[in-house]
Amino acid sequence: MKKILIITIIIFSFINNIFADEKFGEIFIKGVSYAENILNENYKNFLDKIKSSDSTETLKQEMIISPEMKEKVLKIPSYMFHYIENVPKNTKDKLRYNLSFSPENLEKLMIYLKENNIETITHWDVKEILEGKKAIPQKAIILGFDDGHLDHYTEAFPILKKYGKKGVFFVVSNFASTDPNYMNWEQIRELQAAGNEIGGHSFSHPNLTTVNAKELEKQVIESKKEIEKQIGKPVISFAYPIGKYNETVKKCVEKAYLFARTTKYGGEINPKKLLEIPTLRITPDFSIKNVGKYFEKKK
Repeated sequence: MKKILIITIIIFSFINNIFADEKFGEIFIKGVSYAENILNENYKNFLDKIKSSDSTETLKQEMIISPEMKEKVLKIPSYMFHYIENVPKNTKDKLRYNLSFSPENLEKLMIYLKENNIETITHWDVKEILEGKKAIPQKAIILGFDDGHLDHYTEAFPILKKYGKKGVFFVVSNFASTDPNYMNWEQIRELQAAGNEIGGHSFSHPNLTTVNAKELEKQVIESKKEIEKQIGKPVISFAYPIGKYNETVKKCVEKAYLFARTTKYGGEINPKKLLEIPTLRITPDFSIKNVGKYFEKKK
C-alpha cells in the first residue's frame, strides 16, 4: 500500500513539474487546440460535401439485383390513395371526391387484408426481395399515400397501426415545411418510426415535364436531400407528380432513386422497369374484394 502511495506521489509530482514549465504548457495547449480545429474543420467539410454533392454515389442507395430475380416479374400491386376523408358525393369539388377514400372504408380494407393474410410491404422490402435477401411473399401489396395530406397522419396512420399494417407516404417537401393542410416533419418522422416508408414526391408538385433542367434538379434531387435531412434516413422511392414524366425526367429520377411509381394502370413490379411501376388507383367506390380477386387471377 505504501509503495502504491509513493509511486502516485512521484507521478503527480512529475506531471506537475512538466506543466510548471510555461513553454511546455503553452505548446501542449496549442497542440490540443490545433487538433480540435482540424477535427471541427474536417467535420464541417464533411457535412458541406454531403449537402453540395452531385455524386450519384452519395444520392442513391446501392442495389444489386440477384440473377434469379432479373427476369422475375413480382405480383405485388401498388395501390394509390390521396385524401382519407368523407367527401359528400354531391360536392362541387368533384376532383377531391374522386381522389378520396373514407376512413371507414380504409378500416374495412385493413380488416380484409388481415382476414385474408395479405401483407403490406414497402419498397425497402422490394429491394431486399430483388437482392435475394428476402423471400417473395405469397400475397403482398404496397399501400401508397400521395402528397402528404394531413389526414394521412390523423386518419390513415391510426388505422394502419391498429391492424399492424404499413404504407408508403410520398411527401412534397415544401408542403411539409410550409402548409398546415399537410403533415409536418415531426409527424412524418413519427410515421417512419412506426415502420412506414417515406418517399419523395417533388418540392412543389409541378408537372415535371414542363420545367427546365435547374428546376427539375430542385424538384427531384434537392427535395430528396431535404426529406433525408429531416427524417435521417435514405429515401429510395419516388412518385411522379400528377403522373407526368418523360425520358428527361426519368433520367433525373434515376440519379437519386431506386424506384418510381407512375399513375399507369397495373399491378406488377418489373425489375427492368423499376422507374415505371404501375398502380391501382383507389376511388370512393373501390371494391375491397378486388384486392383478393387480383391474387386469385394471378394463381
